Amino acid sequence: KRFSDQIGRNRKPMSIFENSLSTIRSRLLVFNFAMAMGVKQVIQFAQQATKVKNMERAFDNLTGAGESAAAGVSKLGAATLGTMNKMDLLKQANNAMILGVTKNTDEMAEMFNMAKRLGDALGRDTASSVESLITGIGRQSRLMLDYIGIIFKADEAYEDYAAELKKSKDSLTDTEKKQAFMNATLEAAREKIDKLGPKTKQTSDQFAQFGATMTNVGIILGGQVAPVLGDFAAGISEFINDLLQSDLEELISDLQRVGVASQDLKDLNDAITLET
Repeated sequence: KRFSDQIGRNRKPMSIFENSLSTIRSRLLVFNFAMAMGVKQVIQFAQQATKVKNMERAFDNLTGAGESAAAGVSKLGAATLGTMNKMDLLKQANNAMILGVTKNTDEMAEMFNMAKRLGDALGRDTASSVESLITGIGRQSRLMLDYIGIIFKADEAYEDYAAELKKSKDSLTDTEKKQAFMNATLEAAREKIDKLGPKTKQTSDQFAQFGATMTNVGIILGGQVAPVLGDFAAGISEFINDLLQSDLEELISDLQRVGVASQDLKDLNDAITLET
């Protein structure tokens, strides 16, 4: 009876203990999941940061170091009311310069602002609207411009510009045609914007700003860990490659590292072919 009573008294503490173990197990599972997602997210941040670094370098080269990437991004960010993250701003700025639309960030800022306002009117996000305007001008694509409501006749634009230059439309060079197309695009865009009235900050801008800011935070964090993760990734890759190499392939790699020319390793390469 005493034994039965003791078992009865122990049953409740044991039940509490089992519940505690169950809670601990659940929390460990959540922690492991969070850690796995966190590591994955950090790697994505690092990858984004390296892409931004490459784009910053390209921006400096394309502008001839006349303006730093930080200054350019700041100017374009203000033009779009902070609704585009740093990566998208650099991407479209470099796109504009590569396509020959403009190398002047002041003109670029005006274009970005016009694209944003036209995109707002059509329910499009700022990044896609800017891309439509820049790509539309750079490739002389009326279809891309249609996405943000810019419509005009290209032939008339060429004729008007040719008249300004006092030459025939058929004698226009590719550069002159691109300039004529851009002039007509910006004129049509300004006419549309004048009809929209004064710009006002909208609630949608606040949400877009928040999203852009969080992306920028991730890029900054990624920039801090990218060097370490890069070295780690390179080390793992080298380790795996070493495992996958045959003895002959490893020998060739070692010889190439000490400066033996590839053409001097012909016999070994032939041996690898036979081995394969």
